[in-house]
Amino acid sequence: MLTILLVCMFFLPPFNGYVNGGVQYVRDYFDKRPEQTALFIGNSRTFYNNMPQMVRAIADSAGYSKRLRIVMDAEPGVSLGYHIKSEKTQALLSRRWDQVVLQVLSSDQYSARQSGPAWDDAENLIREVQAKGDVPVMFVTWRYTDQCIKDAGMPKTAGDYSPMGYADMHLNIQRQHARLAALTGVALVNVGMIWEALQSQPKDFNLYYDCNHPSIYGSYLSALMFYNYFSGNDVLNVTFRPSEMSSEDAAMLRKAVSDYLANSAKA
Repeated sequence: MLTILLVCMFFLPPFNGYVNGGVQYVRDYFDKRPEQTALFIGNSRTFYNNMPQMVRAIADSAGYSKRLRIVMDAEPGVSLGYHIKSEKTQALLSRRWDQVVLQVLSSDQYSARQSGPAWDDAENLIREVQAKGDVPVMFVTWRYTDQCIKDAGMPKTAGDYSPMGYADMHLNIQRQHARLAALTGVALVNVGMIWEALQSQPKDFNLYYDCNHPSIYGSYLSALMFYNYFSGNDVLNVTFRPSEMSSEDAAMLRKAVSDYLANSAKA
């Protein structure tokens, strides 16, 4: 009977719930690959479409040699300053992680003038992670867009974020993250750069779900970028795609990421 139960558990699909803040896979009990751990700290741009779990599915589909154990600490509309003061976040940070991914609140990235203490908070968290011997990583995100339903998904103070400043928002995001990298040595997973490049390319889908958040395509793009960062492997070997996405669209995004990373390595 025990043997039958174990066989049945092995063939069960991954359990998609959260246990102690992390994605728990039934198959992990039988997975003998060495473990690689990552903690994602952020807000809705991180948790939309359960993007961190998507990274694990992508890695498994590509035959990655390590078993990713990914934990997410993300709540709607919260800043890194909130996470610094959060007992939950600090408890998670007290554990050992191979990588700790940090994501800055979108409204704190609209302009340097409106960022408040956001970038100081990011630097403080980076140094906290480094002090305990873990590797911090910045999730570089994207600008707002006005090519959507009016103001949908925008911060409550959306009136302070004029579409006239959206192009400059992209530049501010890039400059501030580059400054952080120069100051602290933090790694950057620059989703925002390839996201911006894809806006001018013909495609049958939108990376945005609304004026702010990622669609399933945007989250898949992010997850592909993180898989490459965690593994160092080309994303062309990935076979996983979300059920809502056609194989053609998924292949287009994988090729876009592969080409972008190859060109970035040459630069």
